[in-house]
Amino acid sequence: MISIRLDKKALEDLQQIFYIISLDKPMAANAYVEKIRNYIKLLSITPEMGKDCKESGFNRDCRVLYYKNYTILYKIYKTHISIKRVLSSKQNNKGK
Repeated sequence: MISIRLDKKALEDLQQIFYIISLDKPMAANAYVEKIRNYIKLLSITPEMGKDCKESGFNRDCRVLYYKNYTILYKIYKTHISIKRVLSSKQNNKGK
């Protein structure tokens, strides 16, 4: 298995997701973010389960994985997988 690292932006994204969910459903926010994290952990077993970013319309050199209403951008390195962003489908960050 390969290790997974969350970049600073991805951690900030997860904090923002937690905050937004907690505004409506405070008790569900932590559980939902944990579900996203558990889905990300699947990459350690199957790193290429996502699609190439360019196939999905992102102007980046990375891979993309979808979890419900969230888009997870990541990059595979020899020693680890780097989670770059966790974006809501409501965000338009295809060029960033």
